[in-house]
Parts: sequence; C-alpha cells; structure tokens
Amino acid sequence: MLTTLDCAGHPRDMGLAQGTAARDAIRAEAARQGLPLRRSRIPDLRALAVGPVRGTGSGRELFRHFAHLAERVEGVAKAADLPLDAVVEMHLRVRAGGEAGGLLSRRATVAARAFEAGAADKRWTLERSLPGAHGCEADWVVRASRPAVGFASVEVGLPWLVSSVAGVNEAGLAVVAGPLLWGPAGREGNPTSLLLVQECLQRFGDLEGALDWCSKRPVAGEQSLVLADATGRLATVVVSGTERRTQFGESELQLEAGEPEPAGDAEEAAPEGLVSVDPVEGLLRFRRGGEALDLRPGEGG
Repeated sequence: MLTTLDCAGHPRDMGLAQGTAARDAIRAEAARQGLPLRRSRIPDLRALAVGPVRGTGSGRELFRHFAHLAERVEGVAKAADLPLDAVVEMHLRVRAGGEAGGLLSRRATVAARAFEAGAADKRWTLERSLPGAHGCEADWVVRASRPAVGFASVEVGLPWLVSSVAGVNEAGLAVVAGPLLWGPAGREGNPTSLLLVQECLQRFGDLEGALDWCSKRPVAGEQSLVLADATGRLATVVVSGTERRTQFGESELQLEAGEPEPAGDAEEAAPEGLVSVDPVEGLLRFRRGGEALDLRPGEGG
C-alpha cells in the first residue's frame, strides 16, 4: 500500500512530520541496516556537527553545505526516536551504491519524453521506473513538501530519505535522479549527489539556477540527474566522483543503469512502479500495480 507524507514548515518541522508519519518504516530500515535504535534520553549539549559521524568527512560536509537537509535529518531522527548518527549514517552510506545503496541503486530506467505544445514549443515529461522493494526493505513513498522558505514540491523517495529520486515544484522545475551506481565507501569526502534533487526543487524555478547549484555543491558518487523546466529546456547533470558535466538535450532520451534485482523469490517483491513529472502541468503521477496517485505541489493535508 502506498504511503503518502505531508511535510510543511521550517526544515526541522518537515523532518519531524516525516519521522512521525513514517516512524515504523524508518525504524525497521535502521534495524535492517544494523544501525543503533536506542536514542539517548540525556540532553546533548555539544555542537550538532561533532563526533565521528557528523564531525568529519562526508557527515561534516552534509551539515556544512546542506544545512536545510541536515535539519530535516535531525527532525526525522527525533520523531522516529532514533540516534541522530543512525539517520545521518543512512544518508551517507548510500553513496557507495551497489548493496549499500539498496533500492536507490537498483536497476531503473530514466526517460525524457517530448511532445510539441505549439509551432515552436516543446514540452517534456520526465519518467523513472521504481523497482519493487524486497523483503523488509523500506518501500517508496510519495511526499508533499511545503517549506516555509522556498518552493513547494511533490516527490517520490524513501521513508527515511530527506531528499528524493523524482519530483516537480510549483515553479515548474522537474528533477529525476538515476540509480546511485558506485562511489567511495566509508565517510571520507563529500556526501551523496542524491541530495541535489531536493535542493534544486526547494530553491529554483528554472534550469539555469538549478544547473549552477548542481555544478558547485560538494557531492560525490556516480549518478545522472535529468532536469527540465516549464520553458521546455532539458539537461542532464552527470556526476562522476567529484566532477560534474552538463549535457543539454534537444531530443528524447532514455537511460538505464543500476544493480540487477537481488536473488530470491520474485513473489516476495513489491511490483515495479513508475513515476512521471510534468513541469508545465506541475503534476506528479505515481503508478504501481493497482495503485495510482496524481498530485500537484501545494496539495496536502
């Protein structure tokens, strides 16, 4: 059954809303990954970005360069009654891709479909397949984000994830992320490029600003992000290690990458889904088996 989340307000409030609504799924995923589940009841008077997870390497860079998302992580951890380091670790380890990336690294197809809106206009719909979760893996959720500062958006992600894999905002910017392929294991260097998806949706209404942001934020990994705006422009940002390159598109594209389905009983897996985002209509469509949901930015509880 599809889970929908409604997150509004300041970053920490949005994290609290997500952690409250998806508490059981978040705790189950932390347990599946072997992370600590017991949150200390003793008030911590230390600075937030200290310690072996938050005070060095990619954890430190997450708090330094993605402050809004870091606050959302803090809210998720508090509401899910998990140690903050455990939820931060969940966001850091996926950078390595493969088994560490879990559902975010599973084989998927990303496509940009074009149709003509007029004599000189072209419109794009971005699509991403959503591989089915296996066993006790955290499954996909649809989230409505209405930040106190920035653009409202609707997205698809995972219960514990403060970023997303696909979304569209109220200004007409759409972003879809391909699978996380591979990257350095451990906590050195920069955090995952997947954080760029939510940053772009909240901050920018057009392609120029989003592409500039994607080119400058300190991230790492191997991943492709496809972006389109309501004016009909299309681009792909390819992250390779710490390097970025941008490719502008004029024709339809389709990318397929990621890890194959894990061995096991296929009947135990959730069915594959599909999300599409239309920047002109400002519409996200989710389809999976008999489930269907259409949602626009600003809609929610």
